[in-house]
Amino acid sequence: MRQIQKDLHAQLRAESIASHERIAAMVRPLDPSKINEHPDPLGWSVGQVLEHLIIADELYEEPFNALLRTAPQDAGAPARYWKPSFIGGLIAKTLINPKPVKGPKVFRPGPTPRGGVVEALLAREQRFVQAMDAAASFDWRALRIGSPALPTWAPKMNLGDGFRIHTVHVTRHSRQIERLIAML
Repeated sequence: MRQIQKDLHAQLRAESIASHERIAAMVRPLDPSKINEHPDPLGWSVGQVLEHLIIADELYEEPFNALLRTAPQDAGAPARYWKPSFIGGLIAKTLINPKPVKGPKVFRPGPTPRGGVVEALLAREQRFVQAMDAAASFDWRALRIGSPALPTWAPKMNLGDGFRIHTVHVTRHSRQIERLIAML
């Protein structure tokens, strides 16, 4: 997969906004007591799925901010080709595949999600789009960031991978939320 960075940005931006709207439309009307109900006794509740997404986002937040504080802006970057790194492509491919996968321990939610989990996730998703827009003038292929789910010695992914993984991750779990709500 190789595409111009500004095209990837536009694609991920549109997908992120669509997932945000989809989750909001499904979850906001839910009775608060249903958020923590377990329609599948072995699976997560809607609230735990939302908490999982928040935890993943929180663990990437500081490394992302630190990277952008020190990285040089590059006015030509949006017009350059972007392609995934090996590790970033692998993670994204796993998340795009509809087959169930067990998430890394570091991203697993506890038994009870935080209060206000719905609005907390929706606010984070709005900030994600803003952060991606603010990073448009950086070279997404050149900047490297590690995954909190991998050991520090593991290969780093590029910034575009991070944006893509976040987007496909939220999209994947929006489908899981839809299935869970259908079972409530």
